[in-house]
Amino acid sequence: MRNAAYAANSDNYFKALVRYSQDLAKLMNEHKVNVYQTSDAILAEQLKGWDKIVGEFSAKDAFFKKVVDSQKAYAKRTMKYLLMNQPNYKLAYENEFGPIAKVKI
Repeated sequence: MRNAAYAANSDNYFKALVRYSQDLAKLMNEHKVNVYQTSDAILAEQLKGWDKIVGEFSAKDAFFKKVVDSQKAYAKRTMKYLLMNQPNYKLAYENEFGPIAKVKI
């Protein structure tokens, strides 16, 4: 059962990538929707807001703080590995296809 669950999860992930990329292409090409990636400046402001809210909730609820601290410890360890281990996919993509903002799919 465990292996079947792992296989189903991977299968669903890969199928989702196919569907989502097809949906993005349809939105952009058929419906002429302009799609933009959130800028780092906007994300930085969102993260400031997130930190404020999480801090307030953590101060009021010990269990919430325990969960957040556990998630942060996990993210600190695993994301360090992922960020060190994975190549810069955007660099590789743009090397092959050109600037991402100009690529037609």
